[in-house]
Amino acid sequence: MTCYLNFEDIALGLSVHAYKRRTQRGIQQQHIAHLLRFGRKQFHRHAIYYSIGHKEINKYADICPMLKNMNGMHLVTATNGKVLTMFRNRDFSLLKK
Repeated sequence: MTCYLNFEDIALGLSVHAYKRRTQRGIQQQHIAHLLRFGRKQFHRHAIYYSIGHKEINKYADICPMLKNMNGMHLVTATNGKVLTMFRNRDFSLLKK
């Protein structure tokens, strides 16, 4: 499969794998920006996970009402900031292992 990244995806630091997952899962570019800005940041397995859950939705409801639609969304970056992958899963216990 040939992937052609546009300028916005490159500016967000998406890897080819992350771009593929973004398009497969219907994740918009502004979702990525919101995850990086409002997401819970956790260091896990030599990567940084940004996650949106109920706590973030309630905390930032006045600033960004769009977060309601992002419940359970996760973004994984390398320590240098490159976006490796993204997924949806409302089970946050997976990150605690």
